[in-house]
Amino acid sequence: MNYLWEVMLQVRKQGMPENSIRYQMPREFSAYMELSAPCLNQEIMEEEAVVEINPYYRFYNIFKDFFRPDLKEFPKLRENLFHLIFHMLAQNDALSGMSREEYHKKLLYQDLMDYAFGADAKEAVALFDRDEREFILSGLLKQYETGSSLDMFKDMMEALIPNNIVYHSCQNSYEILVYIGRKKDKSLVDKMNFLIKMFVELPYHVEIYYEYHFGIMGIEETMSMDEIILC
Repeated sequence: MNYLWEVMLQVRKQGMPENSIRYQMPREFSAYMELSAPCLNQEIMEEEAVVEINPYYRFYNIFKDFFRPDLKEFPKLRENLFHLIFHMLAQNDALSGMSREEYHKKLLYQDLMDYAFGADAKEAVALFDRDEREFILSGLLKQYETGSSLDMFKDMMEALIPNNIVYHSCQNSYEILVYIGRKKDKSLVDKMNFLIKMFVELPYHVEIYYEYHFGIMGIEETMSMDEIILC
């Protein structure tokens, strides 16, 4: 990490509270780098970490009078102001590179956290990691623009639920059959309920089969005794 915005994005990626970071003026720093990290290739932030920032790299006009050699008064006050100002700068720095889509995804995620889609949806989103949540939010935005579709649901399944097969029933055009080659557990059930709620439109109905595949006439691989479900 070399820049302030990289610190903020890494903190968010790790799910750490942003106020757990302390920004500090370093005793020694390079004029050619913004961060004065002990390791140039540092990628992980630690809880209660102290981040040393060269304030003159990009923010000289703000901090040019903060740490003059002849300035001896109120050192603690200046340290705290330095920390608070950099918290604000870090927020702005992280937002400055956001596209319109990223901004809309941020608002949509906030809606999820504010129970706009219900308490179950808020709890289910927490089961996905950061990259998975980004994929879900992108899918929801695309759905708002183009309308829901089975292809979008299949994309979500392929990206978020390992070892699954999605079938569209030939007998009932509104029936979707999903096989998941994993044992049923609460986390998986909650994830599936969330994806169905958000990406499957009415009047479609989804039947889920965990661990054991259902038998399909004419396909021998699905007709193994004691290893199929009758539906």
